[in-house]
Parts: sequence; structure tokens; C-alpha cells
Amino acid sequence: MKKCVIICAAPFADISFYKNRITDDDFVICADAGYVYAENTGIKPDLIVGDFDSSSVPNTDIETIILPVHKDDTDTMYAVREGIKRGYNDFVFLASTGGREDHTLANYSTLLYLKHHGCKGMIISETTSIFIVENEQIVIKNKKDKTFSIFPFACKGCCVSLSGFYYPLLSYTLKADFPLGVSNVITSDSAQVSVSGGSAVICISDL
Repeated sequence: MKKCVIICAAPFADISFYKNRITDDDFVICADAGYVYAENTGIKPDLIVGDFDSSSVPNTDIETIILPVHKDDTDTMYAVREGIKRGYNDFVFLASTGGREDHTLANYSTLLYLKHHGCKGMIISETTSIFIVENEQIVIKNKKDKTFSIFPFACKGCCVSLSGFYYPLLSYTLKADFPLGVSNVITSDSAQVSVSGGSAVICISDL
């Protein structure tokens, strides 16, 4: 799958851990002030997009799309649409959590948008990976002893089965109004997760 890395602008982020994982085939988009993170880390983006309401327009020869301040898309959402338009279907988001909670929630919604458009999406920080599962079964490999949490997202609840976890589940309905899925632990090098009847956000953390 062709990968698009989107660098957002959440405050106090450290994206240096990801620098050596970017390949020449990856397409890197900076959303607004995410360009500052890229510049400080030595990552050269292929595209910069944003309304630059919280930062100045970069003085660079890199392709830049200046957006209106008053728009429906967030800068990150516009970057996703642009990435899809250019043929990418595997998205990684950096510096996209923390800071304003509404922006973090908006990025979760963006993950679901990608899922509904046949694309992969994952939010990555130095310690945590976040992604959406919807009406599917997945296998999580080589994450033994990591903290695992799962929550219904954009639905009242969903049916979840977990195998290879400290707290296994079998066709259990997790409800959006009770956080039962928090702070589980992966106990297998090949753990299985099944979600049906809705969608769920999954967080895998070293903490």
C-alpha cells in the first residue's frame, strides 16, 4: 500500500522517533504548523497545507496549498482528502493527539473517514498507536505485554471478542457509556480482536 505520512501540529509533540521509518516512497504532508516539527526533525515534506491561522506561511519552495480560515475541513482532514486524491491509501498521523481535545476527537473521526473510504489510518506517538476497527477481525502481532484499550466509537455499542489478552472476551457487547475496555494487556504474540455491529477505537500503549 502507498503510504502517506501526515504531520499535524499538536503542541509538545516529538516526532523524531519516526524519522528513520519514512521511506523515499512515502508522501509526507505537513498540516499547517506541522511544518515546524518536520523542519526541526530534519524531515522534508512533499506538501504543506493549512490556513496558517496559528502560524506564518512557510517561506519555502515546497508545494504549499493555502486554505481559507473559514472552511468545513480541518487542516488534517484536507490533507487526508489530498492524499487520497493523489493515490495514497495507507495513512500515518504524527503529532495529532494532545493539546486541544476537540482536535484529538476530530482526528479520531478522520480515522473513521479513512476506514469508510477503503483506506488504513493510524495515529502514532512515541508510546501509543491508535486506530479504528469496524465489523472485522484483526490479528495484533508482536505486541505482547503492551497495554490495550478498546472503546465503541460513533455507535451505542459493539460486539467484541478478544483472544490473547489478560482479560479475554467472547461476543461481549461493549457499550459506549461504560469504559469496560480500558487497560487490558496483550498476552500473546498473535492476539485476535473481532468487532461486529459497529466500530471501535483501539489504543495500544507502552505505558
